[in-house]
Amino acid sequence: MNNIFCSEFKRKFSISLYKNLKIKMGEMSFFKDFVNDTRGDPYPIIEKSNDLIERIERNRYTVKKGLAERLFCQFFHYGSYELNCYSDGEAGFCFKLPDAEARITVNGGQVKYCSASTNKRIALPCFVCSEFTMIVTCRPGAFDVYFKNNSQAEYLCTFRDEAFKDSNLYSAFSNGYVHLIAADGVTVSAVSSYVDNGISLADIRPIKYENGEAIFEGGRVYFSASVRMQEGSFQGVFSWIPGTAVIDMTGVLFYDSGDGRWRGYLAPVILFNRIEKKWYVWVSSFEHEHVLAYGSFDGDPRFGVNVVDVRIMDKATDTSDITAFLGFVGDEDPDLIYDAESKRWLMAVCRLDPKTNNYVYVFFESAEPFSSYKYIGRGKKGAETGGSFVRVRGELYFVCGNDFDAKSEYRVYSKDGMQLARFNYPDGGFRGWGTVVPIRLGSRTRYFWLTFDRHNGSEYRWSYGNLYCFEL
Repeated sequence: MNNIFCSEFKRKFSISLYKNLKIKMGEMSFFKDFVNDTRGDPYPIIEKSNDLIERIERNRYTVKKGLAERLFCQFFHYGSYELNCYSDGEAGFCFKLPDAEARITVNGGQVKYCSASTNKRIALPCFVCSEFTMIVTCRPGAFDVYFKNNSQAEYLCTFRDEAFKDSNLYSAFSNGYVHLIAADGVTVSAVSSYVDNGISLADIRPIKYENGEAIFEGGRVYFSASVRMQEGSFQGVFSWIPGTAVIDMTGVLFYDSGDGRWRGYLAPVILFNRIEKKWYVWVSSFEHEHVLAYGSFDGDPRFGVNVVDVRIMDKATDTSDITAFLGFVGDEDPDLIYDAESKRWLMAVCRLDPKTNNYVYVFFESAEPFSSYKYIGRGKKGAETGGSFVRVRGELYFVCGNDFDAKSEYRVYSKDGMQLARFNYPDGGFRGWGTVVPIRLGSRTRYFWLTFDRHNGSEYRWSYGNLYCFEL
């Protein structure tokens, strides 16, 4: 039987990923005595009091008296900055851009925020012991503060600052820095910076070749997922050992649509065209009126912190005809695949139908990956989302989520029509994603389904979800 979707997918595992995966961007080292060593200055003094006494001893940095502010690393607008210390005084970070400066410190059982740009001063109780680990996660216009409890980050509060709302401008964050602040009675054991996986993940899709086959290298599949924060999102890249719960964060992807801003567009289809030896991307540009953007590039997007230059689709002026290949406000969750038999690119766009005010998939084909598409069909009435083309034993399927109210309603389109997928322990629904990944492991092809639920990780509406893995 060619149609594997007549069979039941079985739950393998579910997992919550809460700020526990990271790509390290920098750290302070206390092995060498940079206080007294004159042959190199890894953490230059920015400011200090006249009575400063500081030491490096037993792989720790201690301020015995006075106050020191030392350069730590360059600022990144979606970076997290972690401080582990023992404190009887003030300790924390100074975040500095060319036109903005803010300090977040802990002192006397309070976390304090001081903005030099807006003169805003806030003090909140933080209920931490004298030995603590504080994490400050940046995003444009805001700083989210966490403290670790039993090695797990716990959210405390958010400080908002209009002076940092443009921190996603390359000209701003590339000229910004973060300083370590330590006053008398502070012993610092660790300082690090990284980009982490946020409070939950969504919009899972494998990074693939032009024919839809997932890229499987070194025993790992790579997939993109939306990193959800206390508010807002950006694009993360992850590697996965299929069939296991081993997931690592390997990359972060931002998009520049020509205005010099590194934006966190979401829900891309990322593929490597082996014919042209180029990477292609279609992505939802939520910050540009929620239409699609696209681009091609050379660099591998799976590793490190990268930016892709994209072009925003031309906007539709007539929004009544959803069969037009133009940018409609609300377009999202695109997918792309090359059909070698017909020598055509197949494109799927999740689009708001003005007649029902619900999402439906609209399908197009073209000889080119980015233009000249013609309408070839659409999905059935419903509330579709997160669709992917999947080729199984030569047959092409399109699998997507559907329905805000159903626990796990997934549609499978084929040449024979549409059917619903079956699960033994269904969940990850309420418009979950139809991410089915065939992988050759050992002597057999195994079929995995990766999806997510829509739990509320924070008060932010799109702060979902937990991850689910099923296997045929």
